[in-house]
Amino acid sequence: MDSTVIILLCCFAFLAGFVDAIVGGGGLIQTPAGLILLPQFPVATVIGSLKIPAFTGTAFAARQYLKKVQVNWKQVSLMGLTAFIAAFAGSELLSQVSNRFMKPIIFVVLIGVALYTYSQKSFGQHTHKVIHPKHQFLYSILISLVIGFYDGFIGPGAGSF
Repeated sequence: MDSTVIILLCCFAFLAGFVDAIVGGGGLIQTPAGLILLPQFPVATVIGSLKIPAFTGTAFAARQYLKKVQVNWKQVSLMGLTAFIAAFAGSELLSQVSNRFMKPIIFVVLIGVALYTYSQKSFGQHTHKVIHPKHQFLYSILISLVIGFYDGFIGPGAGSF
């Protein structure tokens, strides 16, 4: 691998980390950079490699969130398990799809997610929607399935939903 590519990847990683720390969405910068600068690698390999910094950023954000918010650990545990299973299924599907098919799909989806993320003026502000307790279980499972699958299949921007 050319040293220029490594330097560019590091620059994009720094920029993505900076943006992610301020407003989130660093993966929307780092993923296209990785796919463009590393065309010789399968899409699944590039996206899988970018999960390490994404996990780190999410872990730090979750730590800060947990300091401020009371969490229903039973529900969060169930959602985490559901999202993990769905993400595994998404990543398995990604590994089966050809690069030629996936690259254009990923770029279109990432542009859509970026537009959605940056157009949300109230994104990140506190909102409280009351969901009837009878529906909470079903909603939490469905949301975890969808977001988990998306995160495993494509990844960046999953926190926008």
